[in-house]
Amino acid sequence: MMDFLKRVLKLLPIFFTALILAVIVWISSVSSSDPNEVVSYTSPVPLTVLGQNPDYLITQQSASDLTITLKAPRSVHNQITRNFNQISARINLSGLTSGTYDLVPEVDMANFRPVQVLEVSPAEISITLEQMATKTFDISLLQTGNLPISYEAGEAVLTSESVELLGPQSKVSEVNDVVASVDLSNTTTTITRVIELRPIDRRGNLVEGVSLNPTSVTVEVPIRQLVGYRNVFIKIVTTGTIAQGYHLTGLLVNPPNVTIYASDPALADEMPAFLDTTPINLSGAYEDFSMNVELQLQDGIVVVGNQQVTVEVGIEAIQSSTQFVGVPVEIINLDIGLTVNISPDIVDLYISGPMNLLEELTADNIRVTLDLSNRSPGTYQLSPEIFLNDDQLRLDSILPGTIEVVLWR
Repeated sequence: MMDFLKRVLKLLPIFFTALILAVIVWISSVSSSDPNEVVSYTSPVPLTVLGQNPDYLITQQSASDLTITLKAPRSVHNQITRNFNQISARINLSGLTSGTYDLVPEVDMANFRPVQVLEVSPAEISITLEQMATKTFDISLLQTGNLPISYEAGEAVLTSESVELLGPQSKVSEVNDVVASVDLSNTTTTITRVIELRPIDRRGNLVEGVSLNPTSVTVEVPIRQLVGYRNVFIKIVTTGTIAQGYHLTGLLVNPPNVTIYASDPALADEMPAFLDTTPINLSGAYEDFSMNVELQLQDGIVVVGNQQVTVEVGIEAIQSSTQFVGVPVEIINLDIGLTVNISPDIVDLYISGPMNLLEELTADNIRVTLDLSNRSPGTYQLSPEIFLNDDQLRLDSILPGTIEVVLWR
C-alpha cells in the first residue's frame, strides 16, 4: 500500500503539469477562434439622469450622450453591433443641491459578457443645478402703432390678468415685467387678437429660460371714431369728351376716401357718404394724365389732413386692324455684277394698331425689303423685313412669309 502511494505521489507533478498544459492549449484554441478585440464605437450612448430633486433644475449639462471603447471577444462585439441600443449610461444626482458638479457616468453593458470598458468619452459630465422658483406677474398690455386721425382706443380686455413664471431662481429674478404687445396701426374697428406673452428684464430684453402659464392671452381692444368725425369716399366728377378714336381705360383717385369733421355732429351724420371732386375736363384728351383736384365741401364741413386728392386718368387709342394687298418687295444691298429674280415680288400684310393711325396709313408708309448683303450666286429662301412709320403699329402677319431668291452672274 505504501509503495502504491509513493508511486502516485511521484506521478502528481506530471499530472498537474499535463492539466495546466491542457488548459493552456484549450485557452489558446478558444482565443485563436474568438480573439479579443478593442473597438471604439462611434454611435452615441444616451445619458440618463437619475435621482434629480424636483426642486432643482439643470441649467447646464456638458453632454447628453457619450461614446465608448470596449475590449471583448469578436463574437461579443458582433452581438453588441447588432443590439447597440441595449447599452445605456447614467449619472446620479441623488442628494445634490445647487452648484456645479463633475460626475463620472456609469455605463450599463446590459447582458453582454465578457466585456471590458476601456474608455468613456467624455469621462466626466459637468452638471449645474439651480433652485427652481415661481413668481406671479400682472400682465402689462403694450399698445403700439398710431390709430388714424379721429379714432381712439377704449379699455382693453384680456382673458387673463396675470401669469405664473417657472424657472431657475437666477432667471426668474431677471424678469421685471411680462408684456403683451398689440399693434393698433391704421385700425378703425374693434380688434380681437391672440398675443404671445414676453418676459422682459429692466432694459426691455427678452429673458430666456423661463416658462409661462399661460403662454398667451386673447386681447380685445375697442376702437371707436370720435364724435363729429366721419369717413367718406371720393366721387370723381368729369366733363367733356376724350378725342375721337380713343377710349377711357380707368379713373383712379388717391386717397380713395378721406375723414371729414364738423363741429356740429349732426351735420357730419346727415351728409352723403361721399364727396365730389371739382370737375375734371377730359375734352380732347388722348393720353394718360394725372392731376390734383379740390373737393367740393358744404359749409361747416372740413377735410382732416390734405385738402386735395390726386386723380389718375387712363386713356388708350381704340385698336383696329387692316389689310394691305400686293405691297411690292424692295431689293437692297445687291452686290455689283449679280442679277436677281424673286418669287413672288409682292406680299400681303395684316397690320393692327390704334384706329386713328390705321386710318392715315397708306402703302407709301410701308416698306418691305429683302437684304442680299454678302450673298453669292445661288437659290435662297428669305424672309422679308417690314418697316412701319409708327412704333404703335404692329405687323400681325405677312403672306407669304418667305420669298425665293435666285442670284446669278
